[in-house]
Amino acid sequence: MSLVDIIRRRQRAIISAWKTNPLILVMTEDLQQLPGIVFPEDRSENAGVARAGRRREGSVGILQGPGDPDFNASVWVRADYSGYQGAYLTFIKQVYDVSASKSDLAGYNIDHLLNRARSPGGAGYIRIEAVQADVNQRWGSLFERAAGFDTRRLRRSMDWTICSKLAGLMPPRGPDDTDGINRLVTFYKSIGLTEQEARQGLIQRFQFGYRGR
Repeated sequence: MSLVDIIRRRQRAIISAWKTNPLILVMTEDLQQLPGIVFPEDRSENAGVARAGRRREGSVGILQGPGDPDFNASVWVRADYSGYQGAYLTFIKQVYDVSASKSDLAGYNIDHLLNRARSPGGAGYIRIEAVQADVNQRWGSLFERAAGFDTRRLRRSMDWTICSKLAGLMPPRGPDDTDGINRLVTFYKSIGLTEQEARQGLIQRFQFGYRGR
């Protein structure tokens, strides 16, 4: 199994899980609370947070529960931690027993699923995943650079923009970019969401992100 195979499987799994539970966490204040928050009560006893190789426990944590690691394993880094690419590769080795190097990530960025600028003072822990590089950079140069963010909360959930990045979708230019919004709506319809739900969710998210501009 190649690293790219794992990345694509994980992306599909996260999107599928988000469809079922839109409150999937992408940032938390405390790694040790993750098992009880992320997994249902009847499974949290068998889930835990492990160290990522020899990295400090306060910098990186690997959350894993029973079952398919595409759905039930994730890696989290402190918002101000800089070695997150290496942390991701260590996660892949520990969880999938696949050795990979930075060169195997060609075409992908390791991305904080939530813009780490949204973490209050660099505190908190943010989930990281591999995202198509050109897509990630486009979202960064448009939505993430332009949007105004609330930086007061330490616990946040996945949203339409995060899901769109994982799906490899380029961002609209803003809430008034009808063609761009329509392109995203088409994708969400293809995975079983209604047009009304997708359109409303996307427009609200972009209107909120671009408020004040």
